[in-house]
Amino acid sequence: MNSEKTIPELIASRIRRYSSKILFQRRDGWSWKQITWLDFEREVKNIASFLMDLGFGFGDTALVISSNRMESISTEIAIHLIGGVTIPIAEDEPRENVVGIAKEVKVRFIFAGTESTLDGIQGIYEEIPTLERLVIFSDVAIRGDYKIIPFKGVLKLGFLKRKLLEDELVKTSKSVLPNSLATIFFSSNSHSKTERKEVTQGDLTEVLHSGSRRLSFIGEEDQLFSYLSSASPFEKLINHFGMYMGARIVMAETEEAFLDDILEVKPTVLFATKVGLENICTRISSRVGTGLPGHRLKSELGSRIKYVVMDSLPGEEIKNLFSKSRVSLIEIPEVNNLVTRSNY
Repeated sequence: MNSEKTIPELIASRIRRYSSKILFQRRDGWSWKQITWLDFEREVKNIASFLMDLGFGFGDTALVISSNRMESISTEIAIHLIGGVTIPIAEDEPRENVVGIAKEVKVRFIFAGTESTLDGIQGIYEEIPTLERLVIFSDVAIRGDYKIIPFKGVLKLGFLKRKLLEDELVKTSKSVLPNSLATIFFSSNSHSKTERKEVTQGDLTEVLHSGSRRLSFIGEEDQLFSYLSSASPFEKLINHFGMYMGARIVMAETEEAFLDDILEVKPTVLFATKVGLENICTRISSRVGTGLPGHRLKSELGSRIKYVVMDSLPGEEIKNLFSKSRVSLIEIPEVNNLVTRSNY
């Protein structure tokens, strides 16, 4: 399983291996919808076909301004499948930063998670001559702007084009190389300067191969759960480990839904940042009253939780609380370290 050198190779390998196995679960009204690997493959190829039909391909760039949700993951995989480059952006990134990054990378597409994100950047293409389309993940009404496309429209148009482009899609994905640029991370340093870190297809797969050894406790029957809203390498890539290992993945789509959904999902593994976990503990404490005992914490996190996988460990108080709950906190620095060792 360590022979894959690119994301297209990795995804093709997992689809062959898991096919009809459940990959994602997501809330659908009052119930939960199950998405298999084959369902995921269809969605990814529909997105890729839509992009290819508009001439998007090797080296072309797309901003993804979204929390970690199924649409963002399938979009990013689709872009990697055809040799494109993803630029993850947090939903609360100031507009001027988005404009600056979009101009620097000569962006062709922007994918936005929510209506409020879209409102914050609407009209942005007037400032960026290379920008061709805006795609909105959330199911909202769009009026009077032909450059804005709902994600469902992307899937529908991609489905119609896929049959014509299937051979080209296969050929293109096979031509993606380990040294092909895959993702560019932008971050602000202590001097308020924006730093650019480029990551190749080989960088991504290498981190997944090496980091998976630290996460060998995750099995195919584990249920993974997270709400990750920012754009750090950890937050954007940690669910790729769940895909790598064939586990089942659930992602809360809003911060408000997190604590409600987790009681139904009953995850065995939680993905969280250090700051995110501290916020979770604060919110649970405020909900259940002062003095949060270990057994109550575990109950509030779905009762089946065994591990929390993090970018860095929290303070002693929280570590002790989880220890009393018999929940292991696992630090996995490989993903954030990815950008410190990449050439840029």
